[in-house]
Amino acid sequence: MICMYTWFTIWFCLSRKTILFLLPTARFTISAFNNYGFVKSFLSRVEALHPDITCLIWVVADNRQVWGAQADKSLPSKILDDLPKRWHSVMVEELQPHMNFSFLELAFRYDLQCFNTAIKPAAFKFIFDRYKPSKILYFDNDIWIMQPLTAIMDALEKYSLVITPHATQPFPIDGKQQDERQIILAGQFNFGFVGLAATATTFQWLDFWGERLRYYGFAIPSEGMHFDQNWGDTILSYFPQEKYFILRDPRYNIAYWNLHYRGKHLHMVKDKVMYGSEPVVFMHFSGMSNLLNYNIETISQHQTRYKMSNFPKLRPIFEKYLAMLKAEDAMRWRHVPYGFGCFTDGTMIPDAVRTYYARMLDPGSSRRDDAVAFREFVAYHDPFKVDVGSKVSVLSWMLQGAHHLIVEPRGSDWVPEVAWQIYMSRPDVQSAFSDPFGKHREDLHGWFRSDGMRDHGLEPLKAHIIHVEQQQNSVVFQKRLPFGVNVYGWLNGVFGVGEASRLTLEALDEVGTPTAPILLPSNEQHEQRVTFVKPTRLPAYHFNLFVANALNTDEIRQKYPPGEWKRHYNIGYWAWELEVFPTPWLRNMEIFDEIWTVSDFVTNSILSAPGYAGKFSQPVTTMPMGLDMNLSMYRPNRELFDFPEGTMVFLVMFDFLSSFHRKNPLSALAAFKKAFELKPKAKVLLVIKCLLPTGHFAFEQEFWQLKDEVSKVSRVRIMIDVLSREDLRTLMASVDVFVSMHRSEGYGLVLLEMLMLGKPVIATNYSGNMEFMSQLPKEFRFMQVPFTYTWVNVSEPFKGIYKSDQRWADPDVSKAAKAMFLLYEDRTRLEACRSVVGPLFRKKFGAQSIGSRMQLHLKSLFSKPKHR
Repeated sequence: MICMYTWFTIWFCLSRKTILFLLPTARFTISAFNNYGFVKSFLSRVEALHPDITCLIWVVADNRQVWGAQADKSLPSKILDDLPKRWHSVMVEELQPHMNFSFLELAFRYDLQCFNTAIKPAAFKFIFDRYKPSKILYFDNDIWIMQPLTAIMDALEKYSLVITPHATQPFPIDGKQQDERQIILAGQFNFGFVGLAATATTFQWLDFWGERLRYYGFAIPSEGMHFDQNWGDTILSYFPQEKYFILRDPRYNIAYWNLHYRGKHLHMVKDKVMYGSEPVVFMHFSGMSNLLNYNIETISQHQTRYKMSNFPKLRPIFEKYLAMLKAEDAMRWRHVPYGFGCFTDGTMIPDAVRTYYARMLDPGSSRRDDAVAFREFVAYHDPFKVDVGSKVSVLSWMLQGAHHLIVEPRGSDWVPEVAWQIYMSRPDVQSAFSDPFGKHREDLHGWFRSDGMRDHGLEPLKAHIIHVEQQQNSVVFQKRLPFGVNVYGWLNGVFGVGEASRLTLEALDEVGTPTAPILLPSNEQHEQRVTFVKPTRLPAYHFNLFVANALNTDEIRQKYPPGEWKRHYNIGYWAWELEVFPTPWLRNMEIFDEIWTVSDFVTNSILSAPGYAGKFSQPVTTMPMGLDMNLSMYRPNRELFDFPEGTMVFLVMFDFLSSFHRKNPLSALAAFKKAFELKPKAKVLLVIKCLLPTGHFAFEQEFWQLKDEVSKVSRVRIMIDVLSREDLRTLMASVDVFVSMHRSEGYGLVLLEMLMLGKPVIATNYSGNMEFMSQLPKEFRFMQVPFTYTWVNVSEPFKGIYKSDQRWADPDVSKAAKAMFLLYEDRTRLEACRSVVGPLFRKKFGAQSIGSRMQLHLKSLFSKPKHR
């Protein structure tokens, strides 16, 4: 039997393409064009040592096209032509089928060195797929292989993965580098060498590894990233021991990180490097790649523990390796510019731009508004292009006004995104220029144009920045903007105040008032978003209407350019759930020209707050919300929710982010129990639909409390499914009765929506919902649940919002139970509500009615000069 390591490889050569029939092993390295000298030197030595191994591969982590205007565009072709035809070159774009994302993402996200390592999993996959080897060995090209790799080849007969630890003995505790601390941060195993066999385990590892390196292949050990190699630590946890082999033989992968116990054993005997009495297999000369600046006395720039004088017998080894590199002219191609170092117009890409790009695409940023906008509007799949058609190029995006701001900063307020990123990375600059859009604006601009651009490598963008700055300085603003409303809100949020902003926009649109929808910065914790509202960052109209509560004012003001703010009549649209508005929040009125509230309850809470009278001149106007109630969008489908036929379904719906204690679902549960506990044959069902956000222990505690109480009552179901807006409408149409035993509401949009739908609403006869529930005909007022007062009592995180020295409602559970039973006992009341209450409320609180009320008020204001 022929040993598989001595199989003869049969080749047919056609031009430079080689067809492989039998190939036991492949060896490859990765580099950009500018390191070709080291690659050629490395592969030559491997070939000389193993002439039988003919599959030697160079994966080129570079761009064959040269975008720099001054660069020699023929250099890549010259280098590829210089590569011996018996070796294989693989351009990075050929790896694309083995990535489920654009390889250009990696090329733009990472610098040259990180990119070289981030493509390693895809390179392994490509080589396995193209050349069909049973084993692949990867080596950094600053490795000197001196002996046959017998131990590795033997191990790959049995194991899927072969890896080498940085060190197998403890470091001295002397405060020098490297020691265990750096190794733990950088990864236990050195991935300058990795050996893989063609097994299912290997491909599982490559999938995992490649997915992580899409985002997390930076050299930032403090953030859990050190190129590609620290992910190797997971091998020990994710795979059984029989799948991997840790090569501890001290003759393999000798480098500066293990000299503390290996260095004294190294010496040369007749040009052969020895470890004691055994020949060394390979050494890794990390830190030597730039020969022009290399100092042999330091051994490596990455360590401080030893100098060459500590190991006199090591010097001849290093001198021989250096002599080989110089003889092979390893630095010949070092001047070749990195092909992915600039945009297609030749503009060099600063590190700050790469860092921003990576942050916008990081899964951890997926809910940030600027990241959402970046993914929607920017051609991030092809980030190097300057001309990208209908989308925005990455370069243009970085020159636009800072995107964390609510609106596009224009004129003297303009600060490009790239400048803002530098500002945010420098605490010292933030301290020196703490008011970047106000009194420190000019000083900050001056610092950025000089020191900031120089210190952060932004000179390549200088011409672009000056051009855009000149355009901004030439902007001429109208003395008065046209009539219309810029509606600000969490327009894509699936929660109460987000829905309120969309309803405000719809009401104004319904009556023909020009509008511009603008997003507010989002910090909400729910995953779901709606996308049917297309926002802008240009406030085109006279009125700014902020559909956000008072506590959001500081953030809004900080993220709104002062010059732009002064060009508008600014209105805050507020809600509040307690009888007395918090006095500290009153100061938030100062920046607005006027305050709207959703109900008289909120208006009175502001006007009666201590500290309001005589101190604030801003008018406070009640402006209820309305709904564009299209009944065709509310189609019942009880089968979708598995509601039993003939069963009366009661619905409770709330969001834990709106306070479990304020929404008070436990009282609704108690009322249901009281109404039907002694009537086991009653065909009823209580559905408690709740939104459970992530990230706060109190929410989890309250959810378990709810589940525990529900377990004590029959015919109750908790629903935590995240429903689309369409499915939510279907749920509302499919139930029979809505129940809200709230302790207080600023308005109660869902209650209004259900009444407009013609559904009975059993609700506490208190707070903002009385803005509309007071309009109920007399025969339906049994649904208004009486209450007594109780002191406010909430859990975290609401203790900072709802103070215990205020009161709210304690609804009467018995009266609510009676209302539930009346509706169950006499179902004709359901039809009466549908035919009487629905049309009445749709007329009074429809988008047309509410929009007209808003429009009339705004036109009255517009007819007068701005009075503040």
